[in-house]
Amino acid sequence: MTNMGNAKTLSLEVTSKRARGRGELVVSAPMAALPPAVERAALRVPKMSLTGVWMDRAEFSVGMTWKSYGSNIVLSFAPIDAGTTRVLATSAPAVPTTLTDWGQSKADLAEILNAVAAEL
Repeated sequence: MTNMGNAKTLSLEVTSKRARGRGELVVSAPMAALPPAVERAALRVPKMSLTGVWMDRAEFSVGMTWKSYGSNIVLSFAPIDAGTTRVLATSAPAVPTTLTDWGQSKADLAEILNAVAAEL
C-alpha cells in the first residue's frame, strides 16, 4: 500500500499478518518535528488514545471493536539524515492469544500514519 499523505511524505508501506501489523512512513521532516505532529494527529483519530509521546517514540491504545479485542500501537522515530525521518509503526493485539483481527491492525496503522503525515 502506497499513499502520499502530503508533500512531505516520501513513502508509506503497511503490512499485516494474523493480528499483528507493521508500517513504515518516511517523511522529509526532522525527527524533532514528530512528537508535536503525533500529538496533533491523535486528535484526528478519536478511536485511538495517545498513551505516551517521547522524542524517539509514541504509544497508542485502540479499544475493542466487533473485529478486534483492541491493540497497542508503537510509533518509533529514527533519523535518516538531518531533514528526513523514518517512522516505524507496530501493532500488537491487547489480548496476546488473538489470532486474527480481519485486517483491523493494518487499517489502524494506515489511519494513524496518514494522520501523522497530514500534520507535518
